[in-house]
This record gives sequence, C-alpha cells and structure tokens, in this order.
Amino acid sequence: MKGLLMICCFVAVSVSTGFSQYLSAKDSDPEALALLTKAGKVYSTGNIQVNFKVKTAIPGQQPMTSDGIYYQGGNSYRLELKEYHIISNGQLRWVYLKGPNEVNIYNESTGQDWIGPSDFLQLHKSNDLVFTLLSTKDGLSIIEAKPLKGRFDEYSKFTIGVKNGTLNYINALSSDGSRQDLTIGSVTNPVAWDPAKLFTFRPEAHPGVHVEDLRLD
Repeated sequence: MKGLLMICCFVAVSVSTGFSQYLSAKDSDPEALALLTKAGKVYSTGNIQVNFKVKTAIPGQQPMTSDGIYYQGGNSYRLELKEYHIISNGQLRWVYLKGPNEVNIYNESTGQDWIGPSDFLQLHKSNDLVFTLLSTKDGLSIIEAKPLKGRFDEYSKFTIGVKNGTLNYINALSSDGSRQDLTIGSVTNPVAWDPAKLFTFRPEAHPGVHVEDLRLD
C-alpha cells in the first residue's frame, strides 16, 4: 500500500551523503526542520485542497505524468489521480481502481502498513527521517531527507524544495529503482464542502463496481 500512494515515489542512486553518522531524527539540521515546519503549517489546519502533478519513472518503462487533487479535512482525505482514487473518512479507506472498476475497502490505520498523503506533505513530523539543508539560492531551499529504519526504509532519500516559505516539490528515490517527482501547484482553503460526498465512496456513482472488503475485523 505504501507504493500505491507515493505515485504520492523516486531513480535510486546510491550516493554517500554523510547520513551514515546519524542515528536518529534528533540529528536533523535545525534550520532544515524550521523551514519544513513553517511550510507544513498550511497542511495541518482547516480544509485543504492541493493541486499537484506527479511524474513516475520505473526502470525499463516510459515515465508517466499525472495531474492530481488532494482534499483534506481533519482526519478525512481524498486523493484523486488518473488511474485511481483513495478516499478516507478517518475510519474506513476506499481505494478505487478506475480500470477494473473495483474498490478495495480497508480499516483506516497508521503505522508501518500505511503512509497517508498527509505524511508525505508533512515529512518533518516523522521520527523515521534525518533532514539536512543542502542549499538556499534565489528563495529556493533544497533539503534532503534520509530514511532511518522505519516506515520510509523502502526509499533511498527524499529531496524537498521549499520556495519562498512554501512547499514546492518532493522528489522520492526508491530503493527498487523507481522515482517519483511531486510538484505542488496551488494550495487553497475551501470554506465549506460536503464531507459525506467528498470523504466516502459512493457505489452509485460507479455502476457495476466490484467491491472487495479487505478489512481484517
């Protein structure tokens, strides 16, 4: 499931950057964390709508680019991409696959088995990463995040761009050789929306949909 989202993921090139000396998230660069904390505030309060573009490159395949929209309201969220939607009301998560017209239902959870969209937009809150500020020029700060043993250990590293105080991009290098480049477009704060429609899957909107209930209890 982690790979499914990090569509919402990046070519793994093994380069020594000095992270081997770090043992915990406490070794992160304070300046890097300060920049990310400021840029991440917009994703932690109120209703959020994020328009983005993601480019996925898998070794041996042509890169794919897709526009996406992410909605967040409290613990509920909705991620819309060309080939699938991920919808959660905070208790249940629906993964709708457009091609086969199939929806998989899960209990919403956090932890090793699942990394949600907000986890990627707020990487600085993770205890599984070490951050280093690489450079700052013309209003763009480039920060590198190296995974420790934990939820993000399938990735080699993240490269994060913060431009003029806002999150600009997240590039992820995966240990399996895949790469995902996520570019943030616009971030808005809708005053109101209908949570019942936005954060639940509605079978009536997808005639003939096959439902696969994968809840464990």
